[in-house]
Amino acid sequence: MLGCQSQSDQKPKDIIPEDKMVRILADIHTAEAMIESNVIYPDTALMTFNQEQEKIFTRYNVTQSQFEDTYDYYLDNLKDMDELYEIIVDTLSMRETKAKAGTGQEATTEQEQQLQAQ
Repeated sequence: MLGCQSQSDQKPKDIIPEDKMVRILADIHTAEAMIESNVIYPDTALMTFNQEQEKIFTRYNVTQSQFEDTYDYYLDNLKDMDELYEIIVDTLSMRETKAKAGTGQEATTEQEQQLQAQ
C-alpha cells in the first residue's frame, strides 16, 4: 500500500551534491535572517533577498533551475530533506558559535558582510 508521501527514487540528472546544497541553503537562510533584521519594507526585502540568492547561486556555480530541481527532489523525499536540514542546522549553529567566540570573520559569509555594511 502506498503512503501519503511520494518517494522518488530517481534523482534529477543535474542534482546538486548534498554537501554543496547544505552550504547553499545555509547561506540562503543566513542572508534571509540578515535581510529580515535589517530591511524594513517587504518589497525592498524581497528584492534584496532575490539579489542575494542570485549571488549565492553564482558563488556556487549553480543555476536557479538546478536549485529548484534539487529542492523539489528533497520535497518529494522528506526523509532525505530531514537529514539535509539536520546538517544545515548544525552548520548554522557552528557559524553562530564561531561568530560569538570572536572569530566572526571566519563565520561571516560574504553576503553577511555586505548586508552589515549597508
